[in-house]
Amino acid sequence: MTLTLTALTSPPARVDLSPLVPETTRGRSAIEVAGTAIRCGRDRVGVGELFAVSGYGTDELVLRGELGRIDRIGAGMRGGRLRVEGSCGDHVGARMTGGEIVIDGDAGAFAGAELRGGLVRIEGSAGASAGAGYPGTRAGMSGGEIVIAGDAGQEAGAAMRRGLVAIGGRAGDGAGLRMLAGTVIALRGVGAEAGMGNKRGSIVSGRPLRPLPGYARAVRYRPPALALQLRRLRELGLEVPDAMLTGAWTRWAGDRLELSRGEILIFDEEEVAAG
Repeated sequence: MTLTLTALTSPPARVDLSPLVPETTRGRSAIEVAGTAIRCGRDRVGVGELFAVSGYGTDELVLRGELGRIDRIGAGMRGGRLRVEGSCGDHVGARMTGGEIVIDGDAGAFAGAELRGGLVRIEGSAGASAGAGYPGTRAGMSGGEIVIAGDAGQEAGAAMRRGLVAIGGRAGDGAGLRMLAGTVIALRGVGAEAGMGNKRGSIVSGRPLRPLPGYARAVRYRPPALALQLRRLRELGLEVPDAMLTGAWTRWAGDRLELSRGEILIFDEEEVAAG
């Protein structure tokens, strides 16, 4: 039986659940896991004080209940599968290097922050700074995939170096801020100031967007690499319209302050309407 943690009640302070990932619970009994110490605010408490623990540790771990104050779920995870049946707090999947995390609801801020590998799937929306770097660090996400079915908050993919942040809804302001490379795709568009300081990254907007003055219109075309990425998003459960796979996109090159090696791709709805 899969190891399952069910929240007993909302904790009195925010909880750091990073000690519990599939590689640390594998082969352990429910009693052993219940005795593991975790941080709740300034205190350390046993897992069993906050969760009902059942099953036995395998390559899969399941979390249930009210998890809005549970942070750092799957942080540093290297493999296996972690499923969150509901919404959760901040820093889910932060600095993860492998495996898969699936969140049935919403996630807080810094989901997949500085991700290095693996897959984070959020069936709801995500807070600010998904896939971004933490304050004071030079680079954010450097590999892996973050897939958000709903909307994302501000500065999604900020300072990312490699990898993919895919958003089925809309990205907030500042998407791709200071990107070094990698790709941010928002099927329902992005907010203001997208791609400011972008060095070599790609920002993809499925809705009209007025790029920053540091971007210049380059070409309208059908980018083959983008079609492959959009098909991948379909495989991961996002609803990608056929028109985005076959239609034209307008490429804007920028940020000119960074030698215009980055780009913003904007879906050309006018061509679809004309067709």
